[in-house]
Amino acid sequence: MSRLRYGLGRLLQVVLRALYLERGRLPLERLGTRYGGWWCGASLLAPGQVALCAGAGEDVSFDVALNARFGLRVLCVDPTPRAVTHVAGLLEAAAAGRPHPVDGGPGTYELAGFDAARFEPVAAALWNQDGTLRLYAPRDPAHVSHSALNLQHTARYIEVPARRVTSLLAERGVRDLAVCKLDIEGAEYAVLDDLLASAVRPWQLLVEFDELHSPLSPLALTRVAGRIRGLRAAGYALVAAEQCNFVFVRRDARAVQP
Repeated sequence: MSRLRYGLGRLLQVVLRALYLERGRLPLERLGTRYGGWWCGASLLAPGQVALCAGAGEDVSFDVALNARFGLRVLCVDPTPRAVTHVAGLLEAAAAGRPHPVDGGPGTYELAGFDAARFEPVAAALWNQDGTLRLYAPRDPAHVSHSALNLQHTARYIEVPARRVTSLLAERGVRDLAVCKLDIEGAEYAVLDDLLASAVRPWQLLVEFDELHSPLSPLALTRVAGRIRGLRAAGYALVAAEQCNFVFVRRDARAVQP
């Protein structure tokens, strides 16, 4: 069954790319490691902008690149214990001027230009309402990511603070997002719906549609396509798709770097 679901997921990825991907809209660059990296429009990034990156795990190489190379203020959102420990270790290493391993090593972060004052860990889960949320542990204890939707059907869970995107930004006086990354283990449906119902419109929106790894049913196509259509209606274009990672850019975005 798992092979069938995996095959279905790969097929749905191909179908969605064929239906919605708009190639060549702007130059793209991949930031970060092979595992934790993302494509984005680097020409749209500039110092002083703000990025909200949800889903840290033990590889925040993309978040670090936004901070170190482009001068962005980064809100690094993840409440899971190992992610909190990993990001705290990264900040301690940066302060001490020593390397820090990515995802257990052997690679280390590129910290030249990194400014810890512009890198804020946020130990909360993104959701469509404020409060407390259960996050269910992965089946394999070696894995980091927890899921609000209990995608792996486990009994163990932790309870964490939950924040809407709008609440998290309002608490910090942030009015405009250059980048919003959602790598949140199935919670992206609820968070995207809540985001589109608000006035917040990040210039770049990076979304992992987790169900495309292993669809719960063929209706996964309807669920993901519905969100893509909602984003298109809100003024976004799908400019890159790498497996389950989809990159959307506002159609009115203009380059801020030469």
